[in-house]
Amino acid sequence: MQIVEVSVTGVRSAVITLQRSQTPMRFVLFPMLHLGDPAFYRSVSARLRDCDLVVAEGVSGRSAVTAALTLAYRLPGRSPRLGLVVQGIDYEALGVPVICPDITAGQLGQRWRSVPVLHRLAAACLIPSVALAIRLYGTRRFLARYWTMEDLPSGQQERLRAMAPEATELLLDYRDTLLVRALASIHETRMNEPVDVAVVYGAAHMPAVTQEMSARFGYRPRAAEWVPVFDF
Repeated sequence: MQIVEVSVTGVRSAVITLQRSQTPMRFVLFPMLHLGDPAFYRSVSARLRDCDLVVAEGVSGRSAVTAALTLAYRLPGRSPRLGLVVQGIDYEALGVPVICPDITAGQLGQRWRSVPVLHRLAAACLIPSVALAIRLYGTRRFLARYWTMEDLPSGQQERLRAMAPEATELLLDYRDTLLVRALASIHETRMNEPVDVAVVYGAAHMPAVTQEMSARFGYRPRAAEWVPVFDF
């Protein structure tokens, strides 16, 4: 199942509705990309207003680690030439309850120290230089070259995991666990209610959601709608 598609014309993200036959509650997945056209985030915000609960990604608190890692998209987001903005959704203005089960900045900083020193040094050196190069010289097409996402891992994703297993476990797997745990709790308490629960997380977290919610509770994709992120 495609989650994010990169084509000759641009990038689009699939809004996917998960439901099971026994109960009326639905999970509506919004695979997010941290850089996009402002219209993409406006479109997502409009759809969220029709939901009954939002489960949102977001590292709470501030830390040097968070600032360093998010530089990868914050710098390109300041490029007038690219014409893209950093993901921004005003959750308070939605009028919908929001929960955030993500890792805290303190937990991230503590766990980051378990990543091998060479990997941390590589991130500290490469992220600023690559982000600055994209801001100054990159194109939308170059930026999106590895953004294709499906529910099964690609060869490139498997190579990245093999190269940096500790970092992948922290930034992806551990946070996947926190997210799925929260969704499981919502399922247990509200599955008999006819509510739509929006899951607004980075696209890389969505395979874990679809696989775990299917295996554990029988949720299956029932509908999908493509939303343009940006064109080339």
